[in-house]
Amino acid sequence: MSLISPIAPKTKPRESANPQTRLDSLTGLRWCAALLIFCYHFAYEESASGTARHMGKLKDLTLAGPSAVSFFFILSGFVLAWSARRGDTVTGFWRRRFARIYPSHAVTFCVAVVMLIWMGQKLDPAIALSNLTLTQAYVPNRTDVWFGYNGVSWSLSCEFFFYFTFPFIIPLIRRFSKRLLWATVVLGNLFVVAYPAFTQNIKHATGWDAKFFLYMLPPMRLMEFVIGIALALLVKQGAWRGPGMVVSVALSCAAVFGLARVVPYDFHWSATTVIPYTLTIAAAARADVKGDPSPFRNQYIVYLGEVSFAFYLVHEMVIFSSNYFFQQHHFVLPLTLHAGLVVSVSLLGAVLLHEYVEKPGVKLLSRKKKPKPVTIAA
Repeated sequence: MSLISPIAPKTKPRESANPQTRLDSLTGLRWCAALLIFCYHFAYEESASGTARHMGKLKDLTLAGPSAVSFFFILSGFVLAWSARRGDTVTGFWRRRFARIYPSHAVTFCVAVVMLIWMGQKLDPAIALSNLTLTQAYVPNRTDVWFGYNGVSWSLSCEFFFYFTFPFIIPLIRRFSKRLLWATVVLGNLFVVAYPAFTQNIKHATGWDAKFFLYMLPPMRLMEFVIGIALALLVKQGAWRGPGMVVSVALSCAAVFGLARVVPYDFHWSATTVIPYTLTIAAAARADVKGDPSPFRNQYIVYLGEVSFAFYLVHEMVIFSSNYFFQQHHFVLPLTLHAGLVVSVSLLGAVLLHEYVEKPGVKLLSRKKKPKPVTIAA
């Protein structure tokens, strides 16, 4: 049997949106989220320019940068559920997701090795293995493992877990009534919002660092992915009722640049932003379905969204490399010039990675195999 059952249950409402509809606004929003992560990393990791006062202001402004990962996790569930193919197979799905992610990860890992050797850093084979197998996010209380080599790849550890579970989750959620889909979105959001309140209890019981179980651990981030799946099915069925694009984006900006700076620290990872991100993703998708105007559908922003995954993979290494080079040669640049230089180099690397690794990798590894793949019951 297939990954997604071709026979829908009798109680299932008819879907009103075409799954082939291009969701360009969501692609454009990917760039905005990637840029937020870049700004956060630049603020907290840049060390070759800028005054302490200016860097302090930048850190304060971008405190909620890590929440953009939550946006990507919700968006991942949404896009996969939106584009899920009827009659697809588990192995076919896994193969396509591997092709989409792993070639770029492998190449940037090799770049990270070269960078670390250039910097005179020690290479740890055990950490390298955890990075290559994308298991680094399962190791408690080890920032050296989480962020070893290309540090941003820790989130791929979560994404691979999501991809593994998707074939078993989607057949179940597709059978939900509209009411159950709404309950999944609402209760999922409430879980993410309330979860940090139990930080001290979990830390006392397990000895785990709060960042590990709030931010890193893949099973604990699964709820955001599931929210995205249920949200996509509601939008496809024309059952979503929420604010429009302007209000949703405004709420997201208020949460990122305002609310996250005043709530307790453990809430800034995702609790503060999960609700407005959910609203924004749904509003953007609905705007694309209805053909409503959207600033995120601009062709240049859409292309930046297409290269955003590659940009995410390369940007932190560019930050570290520029810091090291400037410090070694005693260069001091104005903060804005340094930021512009790092963005430009990161974007150039992202375009090269996207065009010459990511796209060819997807084309090569996604080819259908002649033998019939093994399938599971939906």
